[in-house]
Amino acid sequence: MARTDDPQLAAFHRLITDAHHGGQAKVDVLVALSQRLVHLVPWPQGIEGFRTLVNSEGVAALPIFTHRDALEEAARRYGWLDAHGNAPAQELGARAALNYAVRENLSYVVIDIADDHALEIAREEFEPLLSPAARRDSSGPFAGAGKISSSLIRAVRPTPPPSAGPMRATPAPGSLAAPRVPAEIRPPTSTPGLEPAPSMDEPEDDGFSVSKDFDPSAQSFGGGTSVSLQELTSMPSDALFDSLTVVLRNYPEVEWAAMVQASRGPSASVPTVALRVDTGFRQRINDIVGEVRRAGDAEGAQLDVLLLDDAELMRNARATGVVFYPWRKK
Repeated sequence: MARTDDPQLAAFHRLITDAHHGGQAKVDVLVALSQRLVHLVPWPQGIEGFRTLVNSEGVAALPIFTHRDALEEAARRYGWLDAHGNAPAQELGARAALNYAVRENLSYVVIDIADDHALEIAREEFEPLLSPAARRDSSGPFAGAGKISSSLIRAVRPTPPPSAGPMRATPAPGSLAAPRVPAEIRPPTSTPGLEPAPSMDEPEDDGFSVSKDFDPSAQSFGGGTSVSLQELTSMPSDALFDSLTVVLRNYPEVEWAAMVQASRGPSASVPTVALRVDTGFRQRINDIVGEVRRAGDAEGAQLDVLLLDDAELMRNARATGVVFYPWRKK
C-alpha cells in the first residue's frame, strides 16, 4: 500500500475509508475531492486522454489518485510503466477528472485503486457535483451544506473497498450496453474510454492451449525459485477470462489474478493463472485450484495455477502477464 506522511492527506484517506458505508461520509468525500488536485495516468505516445480499467462485467472506470505514490503503485500493478520504468502522470483538478469520465462515458471513478482505502464512485453519484449550482455550493466554509448535500445524499450508496473482495459493478438495469468487451490491452486509436465490440459473426480461435503431455495434477501450486514467467504465447479469449472471473468472485480472499506463461524447472512453459491470495485466509486453496482448472477445461484450456507470495514473482506476473481480476485494463 502506498503511504504518505502528509497529515492532511492522511485525514482525507481516513474519510475515504469511512465513505465505504455511503451516506454523509461519502458526500463529504465527494465535496472534499472536488476541491483537490488528483493524479491520472495518461495514454502513451501522445494519445489524448487517460488510462482506464474495465471490471469483470466489462464496465469501464477512470482510476484517479490522491498522491503520486498511489499512482506509481498502481502503474506497477497494471503494467503502465514506461520503457525506463517510470510511471507517467498528469496532475488535474478533480472536477476536470470527473468531467472527463462523463465525457468518455465511463461508469465509475476509482480513487487510489492500489491502496487499502480504495473507493469506487459511480457516475450517478458524482454527476450532481458537476452542475454550475453544485460548484457554487461545494466551495467555501459552508461546502456540502444545503442543496448540494441533499442532492448527493440521495445519489450515494455504500460500496465495499476493492481490497475486501471483487470489485463488481452494479449499474442500474438497462443503463449499460451488453457487458462483453474485447480483451485488447493496446490503447485505442481514437477515444481512450471506448473500444469497438468484437465481431460475433465467427467463433474466435485464440490458440490458447497447451501440449498434450501437460498433466495439471503433476504441477505444484506454490512458486519457488524454480518458477520462471514469460510473456503469453497467445492471448486468452474473453470467454476464458469471464469464466475464471465467475469462479474467483466466489472467493473474496483472492486479491488479484493474472494470466501468465509459466515453467517449473526444466518443464516447458504452460498457461498459468497466477493468484495473489490473502495470507490470512488460505483454507480454501485446493478448492480454488480445482475450480480454476475446471473452468479452464470447459473453455478448452488446461491451466496450471500459481500462488504468488514472492515479491519478485508478483512483479514479473504484472509485467509479463495479463492482470484480469478484479479489474482488467483497456
